[in-house]
Amino acid sequence: MSDVVVLGATWAGLAAAARLARVGHRVRVSTTDPDWAATLRSTLAPTLDFPAPWRDLFKKSGRPAAGALGLYGVELVADRTPPTDRGERWYADKDAYGEPIADAWRSFVDAADDTWQALRPLGAESPLDPSAASDEALKRTGLHPRRTLADVAATLPHPHLRERVTRLATDHGLDPGAQPAWLTSRLAIERTFGRWRLVASDGSPRAASILVDVVADRLADRGVIVDADAPTTASATRAVIDTRDPQIVWHRPRPWRPSDTFFDQLRRRPPISDPAAPGVFAASASSAAGPEPWAQLLSGALAAYAAHAFLTGEDIRPTNKALSR
Repeated sequence: MSDVVVLGATWAGLAAAARLARVGHRVRVSTTDPDWAATLRSTLAPTLDFPAPWRDLFKKSGRPAAGALGLYGVELVADRTPPTDRGERWYADKDAYGEPIADAWRSFVDAADDTWQALRPLGAESPLDPSAASDEALKRTGLHPRRTLADVAATLPHPHLRERVTRLATDHGLDPGAQPAWLTSRLAIERTFGRWRLVASDGSPRAASILVDVVADRLADRGVIVDADAPTTASATRAVIDTRDPQIVWHRPRPWRPSDTFFDQLRRRPPISDPAAPGVFAASASSAAGPEPWAQLLSGALAAYAAHAFLTGEDIRPTNKALSR
């Protein structure tokens, strides 16, 4: 019998499975998707904008990222076109639009960094506590409970800058007028950590989809079974981590409903653990960290820590140095 069954071969599910197998649990991943690897490949853009969760996953499940990628003859390198560095971006914008516009963008991303720092404990580095803060307290950190991405984009003085913000939604087929303003945090993540891509030893580009194969190898090395026949309840195993996406979407807060802010919507997202369902944990694209592959890796890590604590009483949470600046 497996100690842990993971429902769904998602990024969150594979991250949780690899970590738990590394610390000695017998883990099975149950999926109804016969081509789950292809599904995961389709979620990866040509570049990675937050490498730390990937590196942390490999480090916490066995061979570090450099060694694991080296087996495939690839490595992660910084992609500086267009520039993401604070100074380089300012000079590029100054040359293109003039100094006032460059200043405006630099200040905007500075504020977005404050937003990212406020978001980190709200589901990315630790499970979201729905009662941890009021809307007013969160608003003081820059996380406005009712402003949309389109609202904050409209404050910028140039249409190209506004497009940089709205593309955080439109590139994923989403409406900027229905997404929370705190998605600007992604701009700060890109500036802080840069963009990264995979290259071969000769410097030629390689598809980021190779990461699926690298992670699949890690699971096999750890003895994790991926199939469609695993038990699906905590009564049939010792713990269950459900990573199937309930597809909870954001909607513009309704002004006539005071309890319909973006924070109300955030608090209604599936918690990592629920006291009413001991032994059952949740981590998916609808978790508080977000839907991006890197965000799912973070949610999967939190679910793994919670499941391990439930099974053993041991706290294996890191000090989050891997995600520090």
